[in-house]
Order: sequence, then structure tokens, then C-alpha cells
Amino acid sequence: MRAFVALDFDYNLRITLRSIQNNIRLNALKGSWVKDENFHLTLKFLGEIDQSQIDLIGQVLELVPKNYSSIYLKLDELGYFNRRKDQYGVIWIGFKGEINKLNKIYDIIEEGLEPLGFKKEKRPFRPHITLGRRVVLNKSFNQTQYLKDVNIDHSFLLDRLVLMRSEEIMGKRIYTPIKSYKLINDHR
Repeated sequence: MRAFVALDFDYNLRITLRSIQNNIRLNALKGSWVKDENFHLTLKFLGEIDQSQIDLIGQVLELVPKNYSSIYLKLDELGYFNRRKDQYGVIWIGFKGEINKLNKIYDIIEEGLEPLGFKKEKRPFRPHITLGRRVVLNKSFNQTQYLKDVNIDHSFLLDRLVLMRSEEIMGKRIYTPIKSYKLINDHR
């Protein structure tokens, strides 16, 4: 099965992300758009794993709630990867807030999974949420236009680490939690 490790989002954050995504869609000629239920923050893409690896991966992921509490973040700026002529490979939104804590959690996962045969990522970790792929806009990329009328200034809490299964069913990408790990909220 194809799998990845992610931080999952609550309903309110998904609604905010959809509003931003809709503002971009209004200015797009075409694109492949992430569904609300698939919004997440990827920490590690694992690729193909088998059932026998789940418990070993779980032992590594259990280290996160033992060492770190939930993370407070805010949405930040929009950006894109892989622009080719008029097409943006990925349009995303980034974060600000407890980024150092997020980086440490990422490092625990990278370090812990390497002995299990999962290669460390060579590219620097750039935490983001993918909003759309292969997007063609009807005018140039305009962050101000896409963020208007959307309140991105509120903090949100990420407190659920998930080992997620990714599969394509009838042409649609479906993410299903395999195991989840609760991060304690010490931000009261």
C-alpha cells in the first residue's frame, strides 16, 4: 500500500483552506484541486509499504507525542512549485508560528525511519498545504487577490499525527488513516 505521514486538520481549517482555494479557482482556466477531506501537512512520503512495516513505523511515530506537544501555526503566504510557462505545478500555502517545533518533529520522523529503509529527504523541509496541481491561471499569480476576504490570521492547533494510506479509487485520490497519534495540548 502507498503511504505517508502527515499532520491532520480540523473542519474549521479545511473551510478556510477551501475559501482560499476557491479564490484561486475563480482566476484559473484549469487545474486539479485538492478535496477538502484531503488537506493535510505531509511530513514524510513513504511510498509503497506492506502490512508488516506498519508496527515498526508506528514505533517511530509514537516518539513524537512522547517528546512534543501539539503545534500552533498560522497560515502565511501563498506560493508555487514548478512553474512552466503558463502552468503552475503546485500552488500551496505556507505557515508561520511554531515552525522550529514542526522542524524537530520532522527530524524525529526522518531519523527514526531511516534505519527502516526509508531514505532521508534530500530537499529542505518546506511545510505547506497543496491547494492545487497543474493550475493554469487566466492572469499572473496574485497572492493579494487570492487571500482577500479570507481571515488567515487566526491560529490553529495541529494535534493529530497520522500514518495515512493513499489510494486511487475510480480516478479519485482517497486518503485513509491507518494509525493516528494524539499530541497533547499544552497551550492552555
